[in-house]
Amino acid sequence: GPMPRPVVAAAIVDSLEHPTVLLACSRAYPQELRGQFELPGGKIEEGEDAVAALEREIAEELGTHLRVGERVCPDGGMWWPILGGRVMGVWLAEVAPGSPAPRAGASHLEARWVPITQLAPLQWIVADLPIVEAVVACCER
Repeated sequence: GPMPRPVVAAAIVDSLEHPTVLLACSRAYPQELRGQFELPGGKIEEGEDAVAALEREIAEELGTHLRVGERVCPDGGMWWPILGGRVMGVWLAEVAPGSPAPRAGASHLEARWVPITQLAPLQWIVADLPIVEAVVACCER
């Protein structure tokens, strides 16, 4: 069949210039992922720009608007391989000036600001762990 649609996710930090904390979101569903942490985001709609999809998904899931920063890429490509043969594009972002603070909606049990140095011990969805490690490396540059 056709390739599954790509997904997009935001590594939301307190400040793109001087990041110290990242927003880790724990899944409400499906049951096998409940309580595990992920970078928030969602699927790109047909013909939709990836960054526009990211902004739309974060507005829907977390009720906030983003200022999108640099893309976080795996070695040698643009997209991260994730579950189910999908690929994910990831961008650093901060909450746009004047926007409400992000809050967990129906997709998540919790949206928690975690110090960048303390992300590894969280129970991340397996596919997100190498992405989080790359985000941390970007933030520590």
